[in-house]
This record gives sequence, structure tokens and C-alpha cells, in this order.
Amino acid sequence: MFPILLMLAAPNPPIPINDAQMRDIGCVATIALAVGERPDLTQAGKRWSGIVGQRVMDMTGQPREVVALAMTEAAKAQSALQEPAEVRNDRIARCQAIMYGELAAADAASTPLPKPVPS
Repeated sequence: MFPILLMLAAPNPPIPINDAQMRDIGCVATIALAVGERPDLTQAGKRWSGIVGQRVMDMTGQPREVVALAMTEAAKAQSALQEPAEVRNDRIARCQAIMYGELAAADAASTPLPKPVPS
């Protein structure tokens, strides 16, 4: 009975990063690589990478180092791709739209409600 109590008391073990989370990690890598050509993405990209990283850690239980390694490996894989510029630009545009949508949602969630107006 004691081992069962230990298993119940132990925190949940990490679960593998799923396809949707890897897609988000890939988009973070895409934005990070695009910053060299598009410095306007720097601040938003940094903020979004933190949001995605935290979300993946929260959902999987994986430590920060594992998620950071996944982001680094995704960036390495993308930088090695030999793809036409239009394919790369489409990927950047798609990831940029996802990033700005998630940043807008995060901003909306943290915006305080307006003060009530007396009637």
C-alpha cells in the first residue's frame, strides 16, 4: 500500500510535446530566424516565445531546458531548409499572424475592465 501512496503523492510525470505544441515551437523558430531580416519582429517575437514556452511547459510538465532545446532544434532544422523564398515568406506570414493574434489575446486578458459609469 505504501508504494501506491507514493505514486499518488508524486507530481504528474512530464508528457511528450504533441504535434500542435511542436507547430507552435516551429513558429517561434520561424519568427526568431526572420528577425535578422525583419527587426520589427524582435520585441513581439521575444514576448511570444516566452508565452509559447510557458504554455508548453504548463501543458506537458516538461522543464524549461527541454522546451528551449526543442525551440533550438526547430530553428536549426529550419535554417538548414533549402526552400524557395515565397514558401519561406508564406511560413513567416502565417506564424506572424498566429503570434500577433495570441499577443492581442494576452493583452486583452490582462487589460483591466473599465470603471463603472454612474447612471
